[in-house]
Amino acid sequence: MSKRASRLVLLPAAGVLLAACGTPPAVELSAATGPAATELARAGGTSAPGAQEPARSPLRNAYFGDLHVHTSWSLDAWTFGHPMQNDPSVAYRYGRGDAITDADGNVRGQLRTPLDFMAVTDHDNFFGEVQLCQDAGAPTYDLPVCEEVRAGGGAAFMRHYGAANRNQRDPELCGSAEPGPGNRCDERAAHQWPLVQAMADAYYEPGVFTTFTAFEFTGSDRATGGWLHRNVFFRGEDIPPWGGGASIATRHSPERLWEWMDESCTGDCDVIAIPHNTNYGMGVVLAPNNADGTPFTAEILERRARREPLIEIHQVKGNSECAPGLLTSDEECNFEQVFEPCDPDAMPSSPELATASCTVASNFVRNALRTGLEVAAEHGINPFKYGLVGSTDDHRSMSGSADEQTWQGDFFGEIGATTPGSPLNNPGGLAAVWAEENTRDAIFDALRRRETFATSGPRIRVRFFGGWELPDDLHTRPDLVAEGYRRGVPMGGDLPGAPGAADAPRFVVWATRDANSAHLQKLQIVKGWDEPGGGSAEQVYDVACDGGRPPDPETRRCADNGAQVNLADCSPTGGAGAAELSAAWTDPDFDPARRAFYYVRVLENPTCRWTTWRALESGGGLPDGVPPAIKERAWSSPIWYTPHEGG
Repeated sequence: MSKRASRLVLLPAAGVLLAACGTPPAVELSAATGPAATELARAGGTSAPGAQEPARSPLRNAYFGDLHVHTSWSLDAWTFGHPMQNDPSVAYRYGRGDAITDADGNVRGQLRTPLDFMAVTDHDNFFGEVQLCQDAGAPTYDLPVCEEVRAGGGAAFMRHYGAANRNQRDPELCGSAEPGPGNRCDERAAHQWPLVQAMADAYYEPGVFTTFTAFEFTGSDRATGGWLHRNVFFRGEDIPPWGGGASIATRHSPERLWEWMDESCTGDCDVIAIPHNTNYGMGVVLAPNNADGTPFTAEILERRARREPLIEIHQVKGNSECAPGLLTSDEECNFEQVFEPCDPDAMPSSPELATASCTVASNFVRNALRTGLEVAAEHGINPFKYGLVGSTDDHRSMSGSADEQTWQGDFFGEIGATTPGSPLNNPGGLAAVWAEENTRDAIFDALRRRETFATSGPRIRVRFFGGWELPDDLHTRPDLVAEGYRRGVPMGGDLPGAPGAADAPRFVVWATRDANSAHLQKLQIVKGWDEPGGGSAEQVYDVACDGGRPPDPETRRCADNGAQVNLADCSPTGGAGAAELSAAWTDPDFDPARRAFYYVRVLENPTCRWTTWRALESGGGLPDGVPPAIKERAWSSPIWYTPHEGG
């Protein structure tokens, strides 16, 4: 019996439906497709069903997880047209590899490969409300609003959502519109918080499956309707009581949330927050000022940089890396976009409409990375020094279910007779870390130091090192990882000051495909830098093409490899792609006087989008407004360069 199957967890789980079951020399670019297999495999392993767990490694293993999962303890899980009476125990069991079944015993889903780590992040705003409506012993159980919630009524959710955005509670359900002591919903939330921790602790299996206590701060900006959402994660079992950090208690202020994190999480307690869905931010969440529009202060900048080292770049409600026409012409930014750019002369007048209409430049992570360089130049602190993760934002307790071929949709609407979900949504992504072992401390440390990468679903693995003295053939050597750590810095790190003989930093990148997904098409390095006199700029460099072909020296792009998809059956055609790509690259445009960041983007050959798979399954047509095929991808966390005194 495997370690995953051998552990018995006893927890109350009412309502659970679960079965236990050659470019120019000046560029200094080189690429290879089969190097370093022995050590890279040893230092980059990840678990699979029935496989032996990777041993603790000082060179660090790749672990994949989902840090954004909702269950029946989130109100909106009941109101998106498919109420799922699956509590956090189901989410944890599903994440570790168990199957979810319907009441009739049919298997609803099971991960092909179990997650290595995860967190349940149920919404703080409705934590008490949903419990009062689920508990048959509560005096509120038979209220009409609770009957509507249990029936999946969206109107009940919108009433609660509107009240929460006004920093109020539903007086019928909660006994008072004012939050605080004596409010039934707040009292029930405080009672439920220890159970959240107990669930996470019960399913934690050090070395096998890591869980974190977490919640979603569901803040919104009243003026624009822009989301200020972030997920809040605690390292271990030393966790403050419920109350002060919830979005209503902080009056939807991220600044007050960070203050609460500092004041309440002391001693052995450690906590971070990860913003998400910035594509819904309406220019507020990543603006170069506080959420209420006031100027940054040194204290707030320091606290923000310390408490929010990461950002979620991809999930079910769209991609937040970049968007065409919003400070970029990068053709690969047209990936899982939900909104068109806003017309400043036609902005919605109602905050309720704002997040469902359009998007702006400051909603996107790459633009925030650029803005961070400018803020650092002015204030000496970069509040947007983000490492990157992906996750699903699943609302069915189906953690890590990011596979296009099997995803059945997650939100409002229908595509065909049996497929719920907006066609603009997607299965979401995964968070990945490089950590010494699969434990809370090791994975939390990796999150803190930003040695993380994101994927749009496949388990692509990517390494990224930068330094001044990395050998130009390091990407071909079996000691790539050891030398990368010894002579450089990994993703998430800062380049040290340049030695006197160095003209420009060299970067080494290596990536391997997911055996259950497509072959790799190319590796790219995305660079951003601050401009003299203010502002910032960016450039995308293709650094490794499949088949060993060099990028064009003028366009800096790989030629199209001809890979396509046969939409009649989703089989691949054309270009072969690569199982592994690597490169050593020296920045040909380096200016030692300018702040800069660099991150890697890995692109697969095209594959069918989930809407195409569902159309083939149902025999229906493809929905309008979405592409039939996509390029799945991965993003590394950046490496930053800051001019040093005398540099």
